Amino acid sequence: MSQLLIEPHYLGSVEYYVLLAQHDEVHFEINDSFPKQTYRNRAYFLTSNKVQPLIIPVKYSNGMPTKDVTIDHSQRWVKDHWGAFYSGYGKAPFFEYFSEDFRTIWDNQIKYLIDLNLKFNEQMFKILQLSASVKLTEDFAHSSSYDFRNMIIPKKPFTDRKIYKPAPYTQLFGDTFVPNLSIVDLIMCEGPNAAQILTNSHRRN
Repeated sequence: MSQLLIEPHYLGSVEYYVLLAQHDEVHFEINDSFPKQTYRNRAYFLTSNKVQPLIIPVKYSNGMPTKDVTIDHSQRWVKDHWGAFYSGYGKAPFFEYFSEDFRTIWDNQIKYLIDLNLKFNEQMFKILQLSASVKLTEDFAHSSSYDFRNMIIPKKPFTDRKIYKPAPYTQLFGDTFVPNLSIVDLIMCEGPNAAQILTNSHRRN
């Protein structure tokens, strides 16, 4: 059985789901100290010919475990994220099939970032028909051969890693394919075919 140890991302990138799709058992690290500027609370959508970063405002103190980080609902982030989602994908082929499920999760005013990420991940697994079992770490996990924690980060391009080889698909904006956006981009544009594109995007050398 192939295992993976990694942190939960917010609406993770295509690269992220290419990696998850290769494993039978995913262990999500929730006891690490929450770091700044990661995919734990940010995602990238394509809207009107530009890539738009979406960041969830969070409340945390130095050294706080990821599982204890809360979402700052005093800010209008849900409205902004839904607006970007609607603007970018309202005319996408599969918007009507999945948009309400996404909207429901956003509107639930979930307290903890980890719970929001896990809820969205559950939705993505369902859409992509991924069968990996998901477990949460009970304590901070020791390093292992299947440890991918903090490897997929915004500061480093996916080309620095040997995980993802872009398999282009038709996007709504622009003439040039933009790789490695949020998995939302792939799902909205390709629907059931998204799983095959993940397979085709697996870098094998």
